[in-house]
Amino acid sequence: MVPTRLLHLQVAVLALALAASSPLVLQNVNFGWPVESVVTVSPANTVEEGRYVLSFSAAPLAAAEFEDSTALRGTSLHLIRNVEGYYFVTGPRFKHVYVFTPRAGALTRYASLEVSTTGLGDPAFNLRPPYVELIDTGAAPRLLTSSDIVEGKK
Repeated sequence: MVPTRLLHLQVAVLALALAASSPLVLQNVNFGWPVESVVTVSPANTVEEGRYVLSFSAAPLAAAEFEDSTALRGTSLHLIRNVEGYYFVTGPRFKHVYVFTPRAGALTRYASLEVSTTGLGDPAFNLRPPYVELIDTGAAPRLLTSSDIVEGKK
């Protein structure tokens, strides 16, 4: 029989190991688009897009991109959903386009596409089925899929 303290220690170590390897998940998402939406991150660090009924906390995204969970407050995010149902998210100063797949009440990172080594200036998305087109000031347009940059790689 395993002593209770040892069992508790094993459970705690297992819980820490699972937490360290968990995927980036945006919780409490309402799903509901074919055109880009530009939304501002509120002082409460949330995003609300009323036209397509989407809301989520921007803190995990800010932490992934800038290593600061408050870095997006007051800034704009660009969002679009492709024909496969994946959500594409980026913004000024981002080096990546994040691709999320909807899950029950969550958006889960499917891919992170590196689109800039210095950060985007003024990005915009267009839907060009079956692709999402990323446009940025001074750069050639890029065609994105949910897992790759298929045209316009640097």
